[in-house]
Amino acid sequence: MKKISLVALFAALVAVNVHATDLVTETTHVTWTTPLHIEAAQFANAQPGQKIVIDYTDAKEMVDGENKGSVVEFKVMNAPHFDHLAGSREALRLWDNGTLEHFLTPSAVDSLKAYGLEIVGNDFNVTKVTLEDGKELKNGFTVWTGFFWVDDEGGWKTLELYWNGYAGVDWGKATALRIYTEAKGSDYIINVKENWDPEGQIADQNAMTDGEGYKELALTEELRTRLANANHWMIQFSHKELDKFNVTDVVLVMEEEAQGIENTAIEGKAVKFFENGQLVIIKNGVKYNALGAQL
Repeated sequence: MKKISLVALFAALVAVNVHATDLVTETTHVTWTTPLHIEAAQFANAQPGQKIVIDYTDAKEMVDGENKGSVVEFKVMNAPHFDHLAGSREALRLWDNGTLEHFLTPSAVDSLKAYGLEIVGNDFNVTKVTLEDGKELKNGFTVWTGFFWVDDEGGWKTLELYWNGYAGVDWGKATALRIYTEAKGSDYIINVKENWDPEGQIADQNAMTDGEGYKELALTEELRTRLANANHWMIQFSHKELDKFNVTDVVLVMEEEAQGIENTAIEGKAVKFFENGQLVIIKNGVKYNALGAQL
C-alpha cells in the first residue's frame, strides 16, 4: 500500500477547498468597441480580498512590427459614465498569452454588486474569467491591493492608480498613507507623485517612517489635500541594492470612526453629505457616490 505524505495530503485538501466561481467561460475578443460585460448579479457573493482571474490570449498592440502589449481596463457599468473600478491600475498591459489577477478592495466589491464589470482594452481574447479566494486585507482604507513586482529591468517601476480608488475616503480621518511591500529590508526608494512634472512630486521615502513590512507617510492637511485632489497616484519604486520584491498594499490609516455623520471638506474642494438617503461626494463641482461612481 502506498503511503501519502502529510504535505501532499494537505495540498490536496487546500486545492479542493479553494473557492472559485466561473464568471465567463466563452471566449470574447476584447477591443475598445467590443468590451466584455459581466452583470452585477454574478458578483452577489463577492468579498473584499477576493480576486478576479482572467485567462487571455493573443494580447497585442503592434507598433513598427513590435508588440507593445495590449492595454486593459476594469470599469464599472454605471452607464453612461463607466468609471474605472476602484483599486484598478492605470497603464496596465497584457502581452501574448497568460493570466491576470485583479484583487478586490471593499469599494470595488460595492461597485461590482451595484453595477457589474466591464473589461475593455486594445486587442486580446478573454477565454475565461473566475472569481477566486485571494488574500486578507490590511487594516484601514484599502486604495489598492495585489502584487506589483519591483525590479530595475527597463528602469523604475511605477504603480499607477486611478483616483476612483480613494474617491470615498473620509479625508478628515486619514492619518497616514501606508505602503506595504515584501522587501527584505527598508533601503529602497519610493516617490509618490501626481504627475511627471517636477512639481508633481508629493513625497518620497525620506518623509516616511519604516514599520513592519511597510513605509508610512504621516499626513498633514497639505498632504491630505494634495492626495485627495490628485487625478491619479503614481507610486514609483527602485529596490536599489535589495533583492527584487513585490508591493502588496496601498492603505490609508484612519482614525476610529466618530459617532454620527458629519460633513467633511478638504480645503473646500471635496464635500461629503447625504442626499435622499445616499452618501454623495462633491469634488470639483461633480457629484460622486461613496464608490467613486459619478452621479
